[in-house]
Amino acid sequence: MTETPHIEDAPESALPRLLVEPPWAGAGKTAEPAVLKLKAIKDPTVIRWAPGQREDWLDRPYKYGERMPQDTDWAEIAELFAGDGALELLKRDKKRFETLFVGLVMQAPLELGEKLLADERYWDPFVKFWNLGADRGAVARHGMAAYPLVMHQAKKKKWTVYPLVPFLDHAVTQAMIKDFAPSSSYLGNDDQESWYALHGVDAVRLTIPDALRKPGPKRELAEAVLRHVAERHGDEILVEAARCYGDEAVEAISALRTDPLDQYPDPLPDVPEGWDPNRLPRILMRGRERALPASATRHFITMLSISDVWKPYPAVPQVAEHLDPASLAEFVWALYQADRHPKLWASPGVQHALLHMSDDRNADRLAPIVARWSKARVWETGGASALNLFTRLGTDSALRHLHQLARKAQDPARIRRNAQAGLDRIAKERGLTSEQLADRLVPDLGLDAEGSMALDYGPRRFVVGFDEQLKPFVTDEDGKPRKTLPKPGVKDDDTLAPVAYKRFADLKKEARTVAADQIKRLERAMVTGRSWTPEEFRAIFVGHPLMCHIARRLVWSAGEATFRVAEDRSLADVHDDEFTLPPDARVTLPHPVLLGADAVAAWAPVLSDYEILQPFPQLGRPAHALADGERDAERLTRFEGCTAHFGRFLGMTSRGWDLGEKETGGFRRQVNLMTPDDRHVMVAFEPGIRVMDPEEYAEQTIQYVMLMTGRYSGKALPFGALDQVTASEVIAELTRVTG
Repeated sequence: MTETPHIEDAPESALPRLLVEPPWAGAGKTAEPAVLKLKAIKDPTVIRWAPGQREDWLDRPYKYGERMPQDTDWAEIAELFAGDGALELLKRDKKRFETLFVGLVMQAPLELGEKLLADERYWDPFVKFWNLGADRGAVARHGMAAYPLVMHQAKKKKWTVYPLVPFLDHAVTQAMIKDFAPSSSYLGNDDQESWYALHGVDAVRLTIPDALRKPGPKRELAEAVLRHVAERHGDEILVEAARCYGDEAVEAISALRTDPLDQYPDPLPDVPEGWDPNRLPRILMRGRERALPASATRHFITMLSISDVWKPYPAVPQVAEHLDPASLAEFVWALYQADRHPKLWASPGVQHALLHMSDDRNADRLAPIVARWSKARVWETGGASALNLFTRLGTDSALRHLHQLARKAQDPARIRRNAQAGLDRIAKERGLTSEQLADRLVPDLGLDAEGSMALDYGPRRFVVGFDEQLKPFVTDEDGKPRKTLPKPGVKDDDTLAPVAYKRFADLKKEARTVAADQIKRLERAMVTGRSWTPEEFRAIFVGHPLMCHIARRLVWSAGEATFRVAEDRSLADVHDDEFTLPPDARVTLPHPVLLGADAVAAWAPVLSDYEILQPFPQLGRPAHALADGERDAERLTRFEGCTAHFGRFLGMTSRGWDLGEKETGGFRRQVNLMTPDDRHVMVAFEPGIRVMDPEEYAEQTIQYVMLMTGRYSGKALPFGALDQVTASEVIAELTRVTG
């Protein structure tokens, strides 16, 4: 066992009882389950409603679609559906078909809607278009007349039992059992829970025959359903429901293991060799004065081995409350490293432990691993669940990793997308936008309040500074620049110098990662017109040890006034006079189009005199404007017919543009830009970039440049609808590509 000096094993009296005597300890072989051949109850179908449920369902279809006009000729539409006209309409206009179908069911006279619901020709189309809420609306309005259709839907589509919740009969029971999610599933069982809560003993009574049938998958699901019900409503409901089947059924149901702690497999799974407690770090008790003995650790490992990702064995969280969080996190990481699941990124129990018992150290370790996972690996192993570690922790450090994963993970489909969704959710919970949250996550890299770092070699000291790209450099104590930090010499302190030398090496790596992201973010802020309150500006830029190095190299504005951040972090105007931020001002990074030529000309020599280089082009950025005829045009014809190497179009993707979807033959023929106000700029070119062999057609010719109201809208806009900055950036980009 990994040694932890001076810490002895805790006595049994100090341990949680579940780690001394787990439920399976000393238990003999479980008796064979009782098998009864009970006759299923085939009473007529019953329909019940929870308070307010029917009224809610009647409104459901209109949360996702519009009502038909009040003067609609319903007889004419009913005639269309009675013949073949509606099926022909479905082929031409699916959306119109859906609207008419839902309108006929929900708004037309009842007899017309019921006639449509009974027409089996439309059952499969209904399942395919699956208007969210239409099935529930049909049940709420037509009751039993909608039953055959929604039962057909439940048979055709998995996880669609929710419209069956008001109904009670043997067939509905079978659907509820069949679609019950196992405890390892994140899908949950909300619909089954609602059904059993609504129908109570009657619903349980219909489930019991399958829970006592011969062993097999169906019995296992039915037993899981009853345990689910007992966990929420008590064991008594099961016993009461079993009475109609006789004493033997009552005895069999009473023997059903419903205590969550008794829900363990028999036999227990073999624990992998790598999970031997003697090969893993010791787990300390809270207070860190005693450690778990190997026997208790082995029981804890067994509990994890029978846990699911989202629903652990119930003893796990109970036991974890008594354990030291730091040593538990270290133990969990070692368990993850020793894990060898053949399909998942980690065994279910290890996933649960890693996601729920880790700290920032484990987040630091896991983040680079997740970032390297390929799209295929994430899909095949369920790797997206690893992101829950970072969102659960919610610390600045964990969220920085999430931010990086959202931008740079190898898998864009799940890791990047889900990481960004997690950030958006957390930002919303904190009352921030995603960009505002990102502002607050910039690390200080251990710099002092002045934005520097002292490196102590003992007899020598060096000071770290940063250039316009946030690249760290060193100077002597007297301020003389050095090409690089010297290696520790024989006269330097043996302890201090190596630590300082390594700290600078680490700082360079950390700064490189942070700098690229922050510089791009600020350039994007200039283009999109982001603004900050004076308090935000001081905290995020002026007072931040790292961001102050970027802030003082840019020109800022507050209303009509412009200013810069001086070396001493005071604010100065273009004449080098002290500038005071108005308390109600919004601070922005002005684009040269908004600054104007005179202000650009006034500020340029100021930055030159102070030998300030900007981290990205601001004052020196090209400023373009639409020509008079272009403002009213829906196409930028000045670029049509221009040619460029395909690599230049690919390069646009690093500046916020996206390549279009792959078309027939494996070509991409567009680059697209979504503007800050969600307009869509499309650049189409021919013959297109062949995905498998881009060099085949190296030269590409721009066919047209269009502006549309939104992605996929197909509705064109005149280019004058763009704001000045976006128009300038689009023209600058296309000039760069074709120049």
